[in-house]
Amino acid sequence: MLLYISAIVAVAALVVIAIAIIKTAKAVKEAMTDVKETMKRVELKVGGITDKADQLMTQTNQIAEDANAKLQSVDGLAASAKELRESTEYVQNSIAKMADQVSAPHGKYAKLMEQTTALSEVASKMYYKMKQNNGER
Repeated sequence: MLLYISAIVAVAALVVIAIAIIKTAKAVKEAMTDVKETMKRVELKVGGITDKADQLMTQTNQIAEDANAKLQSVDGLAASAKELRESTEYVQNSIAKMADQVSAPHGKYAKLMEQTTALSEVASKMYYKMKQNNGER
């Protein structure tokens, strides 16, 4: 009789174990379904993040290209400013040389300039006297 009771207890234990395994399998199946759905949602969100990152990278590249173009434009402007400064210095030096040559001409030109200056002074005095005489009449 003890043998029958032990067999019945063993069978009952196996039935309880089988029921527990079936319940655990169902719970695992439900958990796997939830994990699968969660993974789909994560995939969608990661895809959206990837798209936004690609757009951001494209905009960053465009900004970098624009900044590079502006830097090149500024470099050209700086070169032009340097050339303008050099040209201005050249013109100033040329004017200074001309002024020096006019104020202190070489030998034969000095006498000619003195005569020209004297002649222009006489001509201007005569012109103004004639103008005054015509104005009095």
